[in-house]
Amino acid sequence: MIAGGPVPFGVVLRALVVDDEEPARRDLTWLLERVSAIGDVAEASDGTVALKMLTATAESEPFGVVFLDISMPGLSGLDIARTISHFENPPAVVFVTAFDTPASDAFALGVLDYLRKPVSADRLGQAVQKVVAAQSISSQSPGVDPQPPRISVSAGTNRQVLLGPSDVTHFESCGDYVRVHTEEDSYLVRDTMTRLTEAWSNHGFVRIHRSSVVRISAVDEVRIGPDGRSVCVGNAELPVSRRYAPDLTARLSAGQRS
Repeated sequence: MIAGGPVPFGVVLRALVVDDEEPARRDLTWLLERVSAIGDVAEASDGTVALKMLTATAESEPFGVVFLDISMPGLSGLDIARTISHFENPPAVVFVTAFDTPASDAFALGVLDYLRKPVSADRLGQAVQKVVAAQSISSQSPGVDPQPPRISVSAGTNRQVLLGPSDVTHFESCGDYVRVHTEEDSYLVRDTMTRLTEAWSNHGFVRIHRSSVVRISAVDEVRIGPDGRSVCVGNAELPVSRRYAPDLTARLSAGQRS
């Protein structure tokens, strides 16, 4: 039995494996059937069949997690992920692929994890544990997105790095791009401040200017000078516009820096 970490009492997930290659599909099913948090495991050989299964069971016996191959004839894994992201109660999505790097827009769709073929039992257990943790948060906090946002950034030739809320200190607008800052580095991505504000605001981030969003827990100091307010984040000092100052003050006062 692959435990994958402690499982909250009563958590049993229905899983759907979607892959056009039967050997890969069967191998993953075999591993999933040995994960303590997984109940029934169903299979689909293409995207069309998968969507029919997901739609048919959406209310009666919903799937808790879908393991999607990205590259398939017809509907790709990305196509399926986009479609089910509009479900009222979408299942968690985990991509499984032979490619070295994830699709650049995969995590914008709320994809919870990304597994490289051939999938190891330990790595699969970790992915299932992420799904279990996300569902636990969802049940405790109705109306709040349980899946922390991720952003995929280029860190060199053929290398992508996935950054979550604890990795990013702030975002800055840069023309048609956004510069993503961490404590050690920064990365340029094709995105918008509006979308990032919407996706990250429930995960400890606040917009302070039309050109910047900061992680509240990364704010070291708030300064008030003749030109207005600013915040210090690491070595950067970022202006706070009058429009966004009340929201920043409220979030800081509410103790949302942690």
